Amino acid sequence: MSRALRRQPLVRKPPAKSPSFRPSGGQRPQKQQAAAPEVKARRTLIERIPVLGGPAQDIVNELKKVSWPTREETTRLTVAVIAVTVTIGLLLGGVDMGFNWVADNTLLR
Repeated sequence: MSRALRRQPLVRKPPAKSPSFRPSGGQRPQKQQAAAPEVKARRTLIERIPVLGGPAQDIVNELKKVSWPTREETTRLTVAVIAVTVTIGLLLGGVDMGFNWVADNTLLR
């Protein structure tokens, strides 16, 4: 930092006004009215179940937003996972057999 910048006085902003917890003097917001009967008729079967309606509909809505892989991507990735699993299994099995051979031929004689 240069000497000229160090000599400059720091500019401080005034503190922000703290939020007021009193109402702004206007009228209170109106409560929303109950749904009309025709709106209830448009509800899906999941929404009509009293306990599961809201959460189940939320799950369905979130699942609609998911970008699902295509069949080709799913097949390719499944084959890759199986190939890696078999390769690592064979590698670990070979290491285990090697340690068993070492233990039988050197340590247990």
